[in-house]
Amino acid sequence: MKVEALIMSKIRAKFFTGVIVVAMMFVMVGCSSEAESVETQESTSDIAETGIEIHIEDISTSASYYDTTVEGTTVEVFAVLASDGTIRLAMNTCQVCNGSPYAYFVQEGDYFVCQNCGSKFSTDKIGIVSGGCNPVPITSDDYSEEESVITISSEFLSDNAYRFANWKNF
Repeated sequence: MKVEALIMSKIRAKFFTGVIVVAMMFVMVGCSSEAESVETQESTSDIAETGIEIHIEDISTSASYYDTTVEGTTVEVFAVLASDGTIRLAMNTCQVCNGSPYAYFVQEGDYFVCQNCGSKFSTDKIGIVSGGCNPVPITSDDYSEEESVITISSEFLSDNAYRFANWKNF
């Protein structure tokens, strides 16, 4: 009987040690998933009732991020110049991971990296490729361009706000 009690005591101790180790791993993985500081141009948009307005002269090869609030939910888009000089626009959330608080992209050189899954996506494919683990594209059907301003409609932003329901809620 004493031997069985001793064995059960050792099993419980190993079990609780395992639980603690697993919990610590989750904490460490969560901390390491946060984005490191990256040199990008943070921007606020001219927010109008029509949506987000992006001034073309502000767009460069370093992503500019624009956010607004849609019915209490923060929605963020980014604009960047591709290698061919064309403007690329996307919502700053991953199409696959968008339920995660870490489903946003950070620019690393010519790539955007999902902070949830680590998937890298080429700047030259932003706004063109749809589906899979990449930023939600914003195509020419989703915005208007007049003179030197691109306007992403409030309707488009509202239609996609659900993608940001848990976004950056750490």
